[in-house]
Amino acid sequence: MAGVVVVLAVGGTVGALILGRESTDPGQSTGTAPGGTAGPPPADLKLRDDAATITVTWSDPSNGSVPFMVAGGRTGRALGVMATVDPGQTSFTVNGLNTEVDYCFTVLAVYSTNAFATSGQVCTDRVRPSRSG
Repeated sequence: MAGVVVVLAVGGTVGALILGRESTDPGQSTGTAPGGTAGPPPADLKLRDDAATITVTWSDPSNGSVPFMVAGGRTGRALGVMATVDPGQTSFTVNGLNTEVDYCFTVLAVYSTNAFATSGQVCTDRVRPSRSG
């Protein structure tokens, strides 16, 4: 039961942080509360865009010791937490996306309930057919 409480606490804390981030910030950041120490952020963030499905991949700076949170949303809007993934997992697939809009994603390494590191942000750049009048 303690593991479930920690995951919910982490989700609430980090989720609130992500929702407040500007979705255009391309940099990496770390966050800690008093008593927390964050390690390095996930690196090599990449997207595989298969229209209605996007797979986000990254490299694990913790060598499989910390979980990750994947956040994303439409370009130009606030990002929201989409999933928490287990330690050692370095990909997540998002299904059911609108094929006509762009999306941005970031990944957080969760070192503790009050220490995390955020990757840079990557976005899709979808080609839209021109409309003739």
